[in-house]
Amino acid sequence: MADHAQDQPGQPPAPSARQDGITTTSGALEPSVQATGFTASGRMLPAVPGSASVSQGVTRRRRRTRMQALSMLPSMLTLGNGVCGISAVIELFKAYLAMNLSHIDHALWHMNLAAVLIGGGMVFDALDGKVARLTNTSGKFGAELDSLCDAVSFGLAPAMLTWTFGQYLYGSGDYQTKGLWTAAVLYACCAILRLARFNAETEPDDDHMTFSGLPSPGAACGVVSMFLALSWFSARFDWMQDAWATTLLAIALPVLTGAYGLLMVTRIRYVHFMNRLFNRRQSFRALILVLLVVALLAIFADYWQLIVPAGVIIYTLSGPVYLAYRWLRGRGVLGRRMQFAERQKQHRERLARMEREAAREATA
Repeated sequence: MADHAQDQPGQPPAPSARQDGITTTSGALEPSVQATGFTASGRMLPAVPGSASVSQGVTRRRRRTRMQALSMLPSMLTLGNGVCGISAVIELFKAYLAMNLSHIDHALWHMNLAAVLIGGGMVFDALDGKVARLTNTSGKFGAELDSLCDAVSFGLAPAMLTWTFGQYLYGSGDYQTKGLWTAAVLYACCAILRLARFNAETEPDDDHMTFSGLPSPGAACGVVSMFLALSWFSARFDWMQDAWATTLLAIALPVLTGAYGLLMVTRIRYVHFMNRLFNRRQSFRALILVLLVVALLAIFADYWQLIVPAGVIIYTLSGPVYLAYRWLRGRGVLGRRMQFAERQKQHRERLARMEREAAREATA
């Protein structure tokens, strides 16, 4: 059998492509041209030179530009958090200067603006991580930048808010000044330590469903909620100016601020509400619960300065209450079974962590 079949009589020979050219029907060798197809008679249809490569280059450039814009978005949101924190610190300086000039109304206005700015920092902090995961632009740089901005917005600014508002409530007494200074410094240092520990202990593939210790935005929200509640009561009740109330608040404000700081560096587990709500498929019952909460907030909107502190207190106490519940259930036979199951879970997590580290080293 011949290597190539002979052409049928009356039929034009099919074009044959070679490495160095194309043989036409006349036998002449022409330079190679990229073909897009052949006609019914066998004539080659050449492509426009460079059209495919140009279109691919434009598409690649557009995709690269789009990815660069998306990669900047989480960092811009994180910087928005830092801008809110720095602006809150500046407003607190203005409030302190206004108090020294006996402009109490201006001082309260600046402190309220600082509280709003700290809340704005919480909104940016909730969005930057979510956007980074959605756009697949998470990285070490973003994590470090987020911690630095959190140290300002949720560490320094709430500590200064405590000190400034305490000066407004109690004056410049020696005991009150030392207590406020100690509580503010303790809170700021605990926030910095908590952020450093979070960066050191968090794995890249962590699901972020729980926190080890009270998160810094939650602690900052606790300090801001104290300011909101006390300012609401001070504006409506004259007994807040009595001696017994002043003495009680002079003790409660530094103690609660220090307690929020210490809860940040504990190992008590707290739920990550944002990831719980948006990272998992929620049931119809959960949707109804969210709608009820929104409806209640709309009905009692005039008392939002009390609703926010109530929610923060519930969230703050949820960690210690759940820890006490686990300790009480941990006694007896059922408790030993739970401890054994917990040890098995920790062992599995340790093995999974070792496998991830080995895989990371193998791919490095």
